[in-house]
Amino acid sequence: MATVLLEYRSISWGSANEDDNNNVWELEGPSSDPGSVQLENLGSVSDPVVNFPAPATYGPDNLPFAFWNATDGANALPGFPSADPQRRLNIPLQSSNTLIHATAWYAPVGGGPGGKPQLRARTFDIDLNGFRKETPIQSATPPGAWAGPNNHSVISDNAAVSATPKGTLLYPAPLNSQPPGEPYKEFKHWQAIVGNMTIGPGNAANCAKGKSVLALAFFGHGDGQRFIDKSSLESIFDFWAEFWGKRGAEGEGPFGPRGPGEPWGPFVAQLIAALPPEQLRGRLQHEIAKLQTLVKGLEKKGH
Repeated sequence: MATVLLEYRSISWGSANEDDNNNVWELEGPSSDPGSVQLENLGSVSDPVVNFPAPATYGPDNLPFAFWNATDGANALPGFPSADPQRRLNIPLQSSNTLIHATAWYAPVGGGPGGKPQLRARTFDIDLNGFRKETPIQSATPPGAWAGPNNHSVISDNAAVSATPKGTLLYPAPLNSQPPGEPYKEFKHWQAIVGNMTIGPGNAANCAKGKSVLALAFFGHGDGQRFIDKSSLESIFDFWAEFWGKRGAEGEGPFGPRGPGEPWGPFVAQLIAALPPEQLRGRLQHEIAKLQTLVKGLEKKGH
């Protein structure tokens, strides 16, 4: 029997610092993407989940439903993300002790991100169920409409524009140094969240002149890349030991009396006790990415 965590979350147009070239490998969080928030925590249920309906709109602003995503922390479940027009979540029986995170994502309302009309392309990691800072754009037309190299916007004020996606992410793991043998994250498909677009040759997303579109490019492991190897897990733990060692963190946890304490220690202990090995890697990456963002914010404040 598996546990399925259910929630609703909002999608934003992205923040200004998403376009810079710093920490491109990041998994974005509250500090880097403050417009994307949890709308409601629905708690947990046991599998299977059959035809669980998400509301068509959410809250006083009537945010429209965009898609469901479901992941075990390492890989998105087959069939996800799902933009089923009936908005129903279906998760079949999973392996024992599996923890599934299922999120109904809701689109922003309003005419655009502000400023010039644009095709705004954001990267969604279906395995980690979140947004990545790395741009999905490989190239754009007309060339002068895209600032590159990590910019997410193609300006459409003077002409119709298109954005061709990368085949794979440069940083498949949300880490500055990629673990040996890290499986690649391949482009899956586009989804228009706000506005209208068409898809052309080479999976190019097309936006009309003078219009704004918020488009998500979904990336995730390929079917042949859904594996966990010992060296990758060891690299994650090595990274963590170095991460806290450099900051002089103290506390209790699975790494000894001078290893990380809250919030990491209990999290790891719970994972080791409850999750099969194939789920550890993705969840460790997710938590490391969030803690890196937290430390970066503290460093900016002078702590």
